[in-house]
Amino acid sequence: MLSFSKWIRDPLYGFVGVTKEEVALLDTIPLQRLRRIKQLANAHLVYPSAMHTRFEHSLGVMHIAGRMAEHLQFTDDDIKSVRYAALLHDIGHGPFSHVFEAALHDICGNAIDHEEITRLIIKNNEEIQSALGTSADTVFNLFKENGERIQNQVISGNLDADKIDYLRRDSYHTGVAYGNFDLERILHTIHKRTDGTRSYLTLLKKGVDALENFRLARFLMHAQVYHHHTRAVADKMFQRAMEIAIRDNVISKEFLNPKNSDFLKNYLSLDDARMLFMLLQDPESKCHDLIYALENRRLFKRGYEVDVTHISNPILRMKIANMKPEQNKKLEQILADECRCDPDFIMADIHNIENSLYKSSNENIFSDKTPFLIEEADGSLHQIEDYSTLQPAKDPRLVFYVFCPKENRDHIKRDRVEEIIRNNL
Repeated sequence: MLSFSKWIRDPLYGFVGVTKEEVALLDTIPLQRLRRIKQLANAHLVYPSAMHTRFEHSLGVMHIAGRMAEHLQFTDDDIKSVRYAALLHDIGHGPFSHVFEAALHDICGNAIDHEEITRLIIKNNEEIQSALGTSADTVFNLFKENGERIQNQVISGNLDADKIDYLRRDSYHTGVAYGNFDLERILHTIHKRTDGTRSYLTLLKKGVDALENFRLARFLMHAQVYHHHTRAVADKMFQRAMEIAIRDNVISKEFLNPKNSDFLKNYLSLDDARMLFMLLQDPESKCHDLIYALENRRLFKRGYEVDVTHISNPILRMKIANMKPEQNKKLEQILADECRCDPDFIMADIHNIENSLYKSSNENIFSDKTPFLIEEADGSLHQIEDYSTLQPAKDPRLVFYVFCPKENRDHIKRDRVEEIIRNNL
């Protein structure tokens, strides 16, 4: 049994207990930095109370992971390791969370993501290694992709502690009801299944309705909060500001180069406020103009918007769905010339609204990922489709936008955008 040395008040779970070792981990610089990174980046421009941070989310994930581990009857050592991993699972996030990750991809032309950076920090940060002690290697292994143990699935899977917490926490702080589901029923009906060398997280059949509730909550939060069009505008403005800052040398590209020996030091020096400060350094750069507009909620508008899956012309649908970055740039330049606008302020952006509701169990299986598994009283296993009334759609929602300053919105006509795409891209 864990011995808690402190209790932390949480709006979702009441008092969350932490051990002496967990307190030491929380006091490390990489964990404390998460206090200064908003969980939902620019979502507060839509939902003003969405100002919660990666730090409180990490505490919630630790709490849920601990409850899952106890219910699944993990050993004491495994419970400790899973809780440590839950605390650490987001330390690789940069300023503005996933928005910065997209900008980092554009800047570096590199597929590095926050999961990989998390592993780098755990492996190379002396503070964290010291706080983890003899558990360091075990915790690191919990972040391996497609891990063969159920402990990995508690940290990262279809029904993991991360998703359970962020859906409820984001719903609470945005003030919407979409992310609510029957948490206690899920925690009561999760089960462990071992088959050969691998173990799997399953759900007893009596928990199917709670799982359906969870899946629908996740879909609605993606559709209504995470991909809200106003947030999409704000996120794109931030990403464009980052792109311009690197181009104009307001921020050195080498500063964010993962191959740089100082990369982790530089990365861990950044949080939301420091990133904005860096982007505002040069008043002559257009990245300053974009960030100033973002800070004061002078957001660009939708000049063009289409759900790609609803386009009747299959060739146009194919062209938009497969547009490359250089084609986006070409479209932006043509539109900017026609409406006499700076091309940096015309932004073509496609949103792939992925969600587990869109994916069948077979898609997960063929990707070597564990689907939602339902366990009958006789021990037989089934996939969620055998019970669900929420049948997966063939395709995710794919929304294509062209954002622009308010004064240019009337110049970007739907027919003209589609004509340019058909004839020039």
